[in-house]
Amino acid sequence: MAELPPLAAVPPSAVRKIIPSEEWEACLDAWILLIEIRLRLSDAEFGSSISKDTSATSFLGSYFSQLATPDDSALHAGPKARALRRLCFLWTRRSLLDGNRPPSELLDWKFLGDFSACYSSSSALKRLLEDTWSRHEDTITSSIDKGKSLIIKQLSVPRPLTDGDTLLDIRRLTIFASCLPAAGHVLMAGSDYLDTLFDAYKEQKSEGIRRVLVANVYVGFTSLLKGPKTNMSLLLDQLFSLKAAAGVGQPSSKREPTLLSDLICGSDLLIRMERYLSVSPQKRGQDLVSSLRQYQTESKHLHHRYQKHKKNKGKDRAQDIPTRAEVHVHKMSLITQIQDLFPDLGSGYVLRLLDFYNDDPETIIARLLDNSLAPELQTLDKTEQLPEVQSTGNHDVLSPRPTPPQLPSPSEPAFTRKNIFDNDVDLVELARSGDEQSQKLHFGRVNRDLTADDMLNDPSQRTTRKAAILSALAAFDSDEDERDDTYDVADVGGTVDSVPAGTDAEADADIRNRRSAAADETELSLFRTYKSNPGLFARDSATRRSQPRAQLKRETGMTDEAIEGWAVMLARDPKRLSKLESKMALAAGGAGGGIGAVSQPDLPSTSYRKPRSEDEEDEDEPGDGAAGPASRGRGGPNRGGRGRGRGGRGRGGRGGGRGGGDVAGPTGNKDTTIARQRKDANKASRANHNRRDQRAKKIARGGGLPG
Repeated sequence: MAELPPLAAVPPSAVRKIIPSEEWEACLDAWILLIEIRLRLSDAEFGSSISKDTSATSFLGSYFSQLATPDDSALHAGPKARALRRLCFLWTRRSLLDGNRPPSELLDWKFLGDFSACYSSSSALKRLLEDTWSRHEDTITSSIDKGKSLIIKQLSVPRPLTDGDTLLDIRRLTIFASCLPAAGHVLMAGSDYLDTLFDAYKEQKSEGIRRVLVANVYVGFTSLLKGPKTNMSLLLDQLFSLKAAAGVGQPSSKREPTLLSDLICGSDLLIRMERYLSVSPQKRGQDLVSSLRQYQTESKHLHHRYQKHKKNKGKDRAQDIPTRAEVHVHKMSLITQIQDLFPDLGSGYVLRLLDFYNDDPETIIARLLDNSLAPELQTLDKTEQLPEVQSTGNHDVLSPRPTPPQLPSPSEPAFTRKNIFDNDVDLVELARSGDEQSQKLHFGRVNRDLTADDMLNDPSQRTTRKAAILSALAAFDSDEDERDDTYDVADVGGTVDSVPAGTDAEADADIRNRRSAAADETELSLFRTYKSNPGLFARDSATRRSQPRAQLKRETGMTDEAIEGWAVMLARDPKRLSKLESKMALAAGGAGGGIGAVSQPDLPSTSYRKPRSEDEEDEDEPGDGAAGPASRGRGGPNRGGRGRGRGGRGRGGRGGGRGGGDVAGPTGNKDTTIARQRKDANKASRANHNRRDQRAKKIARGGGLPG
């Protein structure tokens, strides 16, 4: 394999600011190209090259170190910068996981801390760190121990902590432990590191430095409650040591801010512990939390960081000097965003920071955390507030102002509003008009002497009234009557169906009946199969491919899912199962004595029947007008009287006339059943209604009430 071209390290921020934009774009293109070449290597070539390529580790270390400190936007903004950021993550991931033994520089705690700071919000980073920890746990543990020793040595020097490198190292360990809880376990092991942080908190009076120390301890303690292996006992031991160092419960101890008081007053550590102890209760842990709750109440007045300022609603009178209200709403949002993290800073001081750093809150927050503000900003008053709105006594709400000039009125209005009363006669104007117009306005009758007889005898209107009467008489038909449906062939039971045979309504009814019958037949077919072979409804592939299942699908037209679902729902509904069993038994009985037919007893009639002689019984024939008691009409059994049934129409013989016989034929015949259903279909809604409606129409045409 040919030797790969080396990569140049990323220059620091001071050098990047003096590089022209064209040259910087060329550098980004070169880095992207060289990283893509390395990512395209095979696993064997990549593993052999990563151990020899010293420029690669140098580039990655410098890149993540500069990317973790947001001094400028050269490494953050732009599509090329984002592409380089993605390629560096992929390259680091392959170097840590695919290689047999990654370089020791990539397992160093400083590199892993900067790497975690660049991708802290990525879930892929946490998975990568967990995989790397499982493979190289010993190497990373020893590296973290070296970092702890270095920080202990730097903090043990009795001097004001102004070195930004020490705070940067603490911040690296904090971010690394927040992304990898196992690293937090190593960080909290032992008491030397925690005791050093406790003493450093008491010596350092800067709020920024104390905030960095509290964040490191908080992340370390919460990491003991995370991960598959929690370590509650170590957390309790460390809290007991901090409690003893702070003198909690000792009456002679001085009430001053400590690392423990700042930790429990400014974080949710106690809430997390209470949540954990509610699941895994411990008497030792519950007593410790109770004592810390009391200590939190006693020390709350020492920490004002998280107290919200009272907001001014802006209801005072305006003043001439610049106030908070004159600041742009966008800048006020940025001020509020920074004050949420640093509530001890005044709004005026934050406004100066925004002006200095071009309204970049991320850069300001990073500078405040690292205590790396510009020297001219550190000398300012950090509690400076924007001037509040104050009321002025000489302010007049109704100050005199010049009257605006009136616009000349146009000759015609540009728009005229329409009204429904536009065409109405104005009675006042009509009364004021001349004699001709005033004649149109009358109060009461025009001619008080004119009577109704005079109007009827007026010869000028006689012709018009006569023509109107004749036209009304011509339109009226005195012979019009309702249609007599007594002798209609289609009349069944005294009413005429308003829907003729063969219409869409009857066709729809027939279609619905056929569909209902087909559905019942399909369900009976499924039930017979279910009773004979329940295994045919199994929900497996072998049953679906079987021949009986295919035959059942052809008979019912249903899919496998529908058939199996039908069986499942049938098994869940015992009432439906019993109904189907009854329906199948009735269907078998109606078929005429098959297997499973239901034997229904024949119940004889109990009503009185007149005894008849044998000669009379022999003379009765089915085609005659009288066929027994069931064939009697209104005229009686032996008379040719007029009945209302539709029996035989013969004019001779016994029982002749319209009465007698069945409705449309012998009992049990299909036509008889259909005729009876049509007869009873609309009996409740019609009956004599047609005659009533026809009479009402006739009266309406006549133009008056019947006399």
